[in-house]
Amino acid sequence: MPQNVIDMIQKQHLAFVATSTPNGLPNVSPKGSINVIDKTKLVFAEIASPHTISNLKGNPNVSLYVLDRENNKGVQIKGKATLMNSGPIFENVSKALKEKMPFLPPANYAVLIDVLEIFPYKM
Repeated sequence: MPQNVIDMIQKQHLAFVATSTPNGLPNVSPKGSINVIDKTKLVFAEIASPHTISNLKGNPNVSLYVLDRENNKGVQIKGKATLMNSGPIFENVSKALKEKMPFLPPANYAVLIDVLEIFPYKM
């Protein structure tokens, strides 16, 4: 990912995540914990999205949209998701979630996304 995309994701922290069942039935869910791991990987905490998790278990393809409403810019990111409920990435995501939003329930999963394609809008 180019640096301007990374910067926008880190500033916005909200992504609309689209998944689908193996049969193609779509689902979109907002994720307020999106974070950049490096130029090829993103992660978010899954807290209470049973459709997202069910879909990713059957079909790891994912699309995210991050929008900067103030500047009318955005980016669509397509990738492959891996669900993690243990290990260092899960622990880091869980800790960050608790620090930023202590009122939320704990994460069930960290969803690691390997970025495959980027489609910037006005960036």
